[in-house]
Amino acid sequence: MTKPWLALFALALAIPAGAQDRKTIYVDKMEGLEPFVEQALQAAELPFDFIEEQKQPELKAGLAKMHSAYGEILYKHKLGRNETHRLELRDVERNKVIASYSFPLQGDEESRRRAAQEFAAKVKKAWAKKSR
Repeated sequence: MTKPWLALFALALAIPAGAQDRKTIYVDKMEGLEPFVEQALQAAELPFDFIEEQKQPELKAGLAKMHSAYGEILYKHKLGRNETHRLELRDVERNKVIASYSFPLQGDEESRRRAAQEFAAKVKKAWAKKSR
């Protein structure tokens, strides 16, 4: 015969342990890509709480600075297209990249949504490996 108070005690211990696994994340400004990235990360059902940057997040999602502005102008002039960009999820405290996704940044909504979804899939995969 099990005691009901024992089950409640075990449940009370399990709830805070699960809540501690959640991380705060800030999605940086990124040329109009941020709403797509935030929606994709939320849809991936990751243990993230989205906050403003002023509240000092544990994680930060944003575009990596790959080249100088002059380099980007040359790239566009020579090849006639925008340079490849890279979305990164970074551990703020350790300044370490957890996941990244490279893609050509295009102006249409569908390509931005697709890039955000691919990024969220990479984050989910990296997060699963990190959590083991």
